Amino acid sequence: MWQEVLLTVRQQKVRSIMTMFGVFWGIFILVVMVGSGFGMSKGIMGRLLALNDNTVFLMPAKTTMAYNGQDRDRKLWIDDEDINDIKKKYAKQLDYITCINMNDSLSNVATETRSGFYLIGGVTHSYHDIIPQRVDKGRYLNEIDEYKHRKVCIIGSQVAEELFGDTDPCGEMITVDNNMFTIVGVVTQTNSRVNTGLNPTTSIILPSPVFQEIYDKDDDYPLVSVSFNSDHDITPYIDRIVAIVRDNHNISPHDGEALKTIHVAKALESYRALVAGMFSLIWIVGIGTLMAGLIGIINIMLVVVAERTQEIGIRRALGAMPEAIIAQIMSEGFLITFVAGIIGIVAGVWVLAIVGSRLEGGEFSLMERPMIPLLPALAALAILVAGGLIAGYIPARRALKIKAIEALHEE
Repeated sequence: MWQEVLLTVRQQKVRSIMTMFGVFWGIFILVVMVGSGFGMSKGIMGRLLALNDNTVFLMPAKTTMAYNGQDRDRKLWIDDEDINDIKKKYAKQLDYITCINMNDSLSNVATETRSGFYLIGGVTHSYHDIIPQRVDKGRYLNEIDEYKHRKVCIIGSQVAEELFGDTDPCGEMITVDNNMFTIVGVVTQTNSRVNTGLNPTTSIILPSPVFQEIYDKDDDYPLVSVSFNSDHDITPYIDRIVAIVRDNHNISPHDGEALKTIHVAKALESYRALVAGMFSLIWIVGIGTLMAGLIGIINIMLVVVAERTQEIGIRRALGAMPEAIIAQIMSEGFLITFVAGIIGIVAGVWVLAIVGSRLEGGEFSLMERPMIPLLPALAALAILVAGGLIAGYIPARRALKIKAIEALHEE
């Protein structure tokens, strides 16, 4: 039977190839879309999944309304008074508050033999808890460094390689904008998709109070995160935390632009809904494309049956069983869809691999290593095979209705 199927396919090469291309294109598009969807899912969600979801980020901007004798367009910062008030009021609930600051431009950094330009940041020690980092050498900043305003710093692994090569930089001195610092540690950010604008791998990080002193920032912070412990959900407290900052800085309660907040748990919920909707659309479009290819196969097989009316009649007259005729026609549909499907899956995986290799090293890409997991790939192949069998069965049933005597008179 399979020899007859292969012979029929070879005899109609052009038609078979065109039919297979329709199926190939459908499964190829489905694989690429699903793989890209998984890549985007990991890229988008990766920015938040590594964060403590019991956290809110506070980002002051400019006021857009005059209020309580204060002009509009005031540039705002979160300061130590705000932080101390939050600590005092929510001492039982609070896990940590992280203050983050950084320069607007790169600064000159030098050793005795090398120099370069790098981003300088100032953070509190809990920055290690909100940004995934690995201490490769030495130690991280601690509360003593902040309290005593020590002239110490940690440097990123990339900075260490460029300035010190293979030498351990811990204990060495570097000059940052004409200020001497002792290196106490080397760090690497382990999830580059989670960022606050300050990448530890490529930056030099100082204790927050020292940064404020050197760069005349007083106690102004452009970004602060507030995290509660696991016993208290931060959600009902967010408005109260925001109210503390608003009251301290005379911000109108109706000014929604002056102080932005990001609640990590709500952001995760929104992103999950977005990803779910994206995957629903991907499967609808992908399966629709696949079905279009299968409908093409049904039409082609109907034409094949019509062209082979005499052949089928002769086989019926010679005593061929209905099951044999059905099996042969269904086998043709199965062979076309299975071969085209395998080629489409392989081609789709190959394209995803190429895209993934191009994305390597892209720290802020919204997509990470697009790939289709085994289960969706097998599900797509199963849908394809089932569709191919159906595509063969429908014409096969039509073939059985052909009477032998009528088929023999068919021209």
